[in-house]
Amino acid sequence: MREAAGATGIVVTQIFPIKKQTDEHYVSKVDQIFASYRAPGVREAGILITLDAPNNFPQLPVRTDGPYLIWIGVVKDDATFTKTRSPLMQRGADSLKSQEILTGAPEIIVSNPTHRSRLRWLSSWNQ
Repeated sequence: MREAAGATGIVVTQIFPIKKQTDEHYVSKVDQIFASYRAPGVREAGILITLDAPNNFPQLPVRTDGPYLIWIGVVKDDATFTKTRSPLMQRGADSLKSQEILTGAPEIIVSNPTHRSRLRWLSSWNQ
């Protein structure tokens, strides 16, 4: 699907440095937190936990200071991000911190999708 004006929306990635645990340990804890991110003007694109294993492909360097929990979402526009996402993301980070899951401060990366990006806001989501 191509939009006449190109890809719209903004892609938001929140990266949490977490303690080493099994993935199952985090599922129930983070599910409630990330459920609160779901609101009009926001689409969840993925939740990931980095692989904690030795690098078996040295040509591609990887970070070894993990693990990390990553939330990726697509937000309709800057106004929606400012109004909704920023406060919710702060509460989510505070909740993970209070549960003693984090090992450091979370990072937020906000980017604009390129014209061919699949990570973009779709007009059909406005309905």
